[in-house]
Amino acid sequence: MDAEELLAKYTEGQRKFSSAKLSGVNIQGADLSEIDLSSADFTGADLSEAKLTKAVLTSTNFSSALLSGTNLNGVLGNYINLSWADLSGADLSSAKLNSQSNLSNANLSGANLSGADLSGANFNNANLSGANLSGANLSGADLSNASLDKTNLNGANLSAAKCNRAFFREANLSRANLKTTNLAGANLAGADLSRASLVGATITDVNFQGVKLHAVNLEGFDLSGMNLAQADLMGADLREKNLRKTSLQGANLEGANLRGADLIRANLKGANLKRADLTDARTYGVNIKDIDLAGAIMPDGEIYKPETSKKD
Repeated sequence: MDAEELLAKYTEGQRKFSSAKLSGVNIQGADLSEIDLSSADFTGADLSEAKLTKAVLTSTNFSSALLSGTNLNGVLGNYINLSWADLSGADLSSAKLNSQSNLSNANLSGANLSGADLSGANFNNANLSGANLSGANLSGADLSNASLDKTNLNGANLSAAKCNRAFFREANLSRANLKTTNLAGANLAGADLSRASLVGATITDVNFQGVKLHAVNLEGFDLSGMNLAQADLMGADLREKNLRKTSLQGANLEGANLRGADLIRANLKGANLKRADLTDARTYGVNIKDIDLAGAIMPDGEIYKPETSKKD
């Protein structure tokens, strides 16, 4: 079957094209809404700017296909193969691409995947920079080595997802579900994790530089030696937390609870510790240059009193 035959039969009212062989065809801009392309082969095809809303794409092969700007809203694509496909700017909102769908090495930059069911999908090495994944279900998905810089993941479900060595720089992960997520080696510099759930997550070697952690429960995490420079930990509960040799340079710890925390050899240069509670904190070898301790409770339980220069 070629592109002309496909379009002619679709115009005549046919909707089922299961197992059709259409590798390399050019149907750019075509309207194929609600078409059934189950198990069809579109390897290397050009479907850019096409309309495939509510299409059935179960086990369809779009490997290396051009789908930039394509409307895939509400499609059903279990077991779909989109590896190496170009989906930049595509609309996959409310799509169902779960059950081991393959999007490895795909380009999804700027794509809209809001509200999509992507549970268990493979995004290994995929480019999702600037994409909209707000409210998406990515539970159990493989996002290892993926790029999600400046991606909107507000309220997304990433529970038990594999995100090791992924890039989330300046991403919006506020209110995201990251329970038992593997974030080992991930780069979260500048990301917003406000009110996100990190219970049981793996955070070994994560870069938290400049990250926002408002109202995040960090109970049970060993933060020793981690990079939290410029992080926003305002009001954080860090009681008894291991922060030994942690970089907190320029961090915002205003009002944080650091009672009994281990800050030995931590770098707090330029940090904001206004009204922080440091009662019984261990501070041996701490870099305290340029720290703002106004109103802070010091390890001895006394309110910080700045030294005043003696008048001649």
